[in-house]
Amino acid sequence: MSDPVTQNVPTQNAPNDVPLRHAASKDLSLVSLVLKWSGGETALPINEFFDIIEGSAAIGNWTEGDQKQVCALKLTDAARAFYSATPELRDPNNTWQDFKARFLQRFRDVRSVQYHFGQLYMARQQKGETAQEFLDRCRLLAKRTVPCATDPVL
Repeated sequence: MSDPVTQNVPTQNAPNDVPLRHAASKDLSLVSLVLKWSGGETALPINEFFDIIEGSAAIGNWTEGDQKQVCALKLTDAARAFYSATPELRDPNNTWQDFKARFLQRFRDVRSVQYHFGQLYMARQQKGETAQEFLDRCRLLAKRTVPCATDPVL
């Protein structure tokens, strides 16, 4: 039989009595959200390409290795040729940040700030473009025109 003194005493959960949470599983189905990237002039800007990969990785619980592999799978044309010709990119000790830095260095926008300022200055709303779409396009041009500096003096 049970002891009447302890029978009606509520049990307190000790820290070790908390149910275990399962580790989040990887969701690699999000790879389909990442568009192919060629590295050409008409391609999506490289920063947006990496933002899509990193956003998908955050949601899908991907590792850095997964991010590098997904990136490599989605490369075409000039970007694929660069990846194939650069064996350091396939080094397993290479971090995602190093991997990204190599691509950002190779596929950076070579046009000057003055070029982008000229594009912003000459921007006109296109036929069929809404005011909001025009504003968004101008914001992108302005972002390319004004260099971002982390130095508080600048």
